[in-house]
Amino acid sequence: FPVTIRYIPGSLDAIRMIRLKGHRLMILTNQGGIYKKMQTTDQVDAVHQSMMQDFGNAGIFSIDGLYYSTSSLKDDMFAKPNPGMFNRARDEHKVVWKEGWYVGDKISDLKAADRVGARPILVLTGHGEKTLKELDTFANRDLKKKTKIYNNLLEFAQSLKVS
Repeated sequence: FPVTIRYIPGSLDAIRMIRLKGHRLMILTNQGGIYKKMQTTDQVDAVHQSMMQDFGNAGIFSIDGLYYSTSSLKDDMFAKPNPGMFNRARDEHKVVWKEGWYVGDKISDLKAADRVGARPILVLTGHGEKTLKELDTFANRDLKKKTKIYNNLLEFAQSLKVS
């Protein structure tokens, strides 16, 4: 299974900058294709392994954790926006979400951040532009007030202070 990952320009620099500024970094992602039989856990693990290799090559020598759900189902406690992955990270890595951010490009990311008390950050790359339109709906008005918006991950990383 050949792995090709295309990174959004500046994203690897952003992750490196976040680490160099002394911030912890967790990756939490829904991998609904596993449940839908579009990919296997071995394939997802191979992508993550390749990603870690790319991180190392980009000078990102560690992250604090990587979690993924195997579905995007509403009743899967680990699938965002449900808090299962966040709770595992809290319990296993002593992550205090109320002191941090959660960056994403989908409404489920922002809702998940809000549910665990993290500050929701929307990046306009990936699905971000579509998500911005969703934030403008009446149903999401409270979430929009809590969400900070950046053009991309690098812009967010540049906004962070050294911890």
